[in-house]
Amino acid sequence: MVEIPQELMPPHETARWFRRSPSWLRQQVDLLKLGGPNGQPLYHTCICRAYVFGRLNALTGDALRCVQLKALAAACGLPAAIAAE
Repeated sequence: MVEIPQELMPPHETARWFRRSPSWLRQQVDLLKLGGPNGQPLYHTCICRAYVFGRLNALTGDALRCVQLKALAAACGLPAAIAAE
C-alpha cells in the first residue's frame, strides 16, 4: 500500500483548493468521511478530485460515495474492486 498522509490537506487548505470558504466545505455532506456520516471529512487530493468529477457528472448519494472510494483505493495502491465491495 502507498502511504497517503502526504496528500492529506487541512480544512483551510482544502477550502482554498476548492476556491471556497471553510463554511462552504463543511456544508458538503457528500464528501467522504472517516467514521460514518458524522465523522471527520477525509480531505485528500484524490478524493476531492473525485468529488468534483462526480458532482460535474451529477452524481449524488451512493454513486458519489463509490467514486470517492475508488479514488481512495487507487491512491493507496489497492485494486478498484476492493472499493466496490
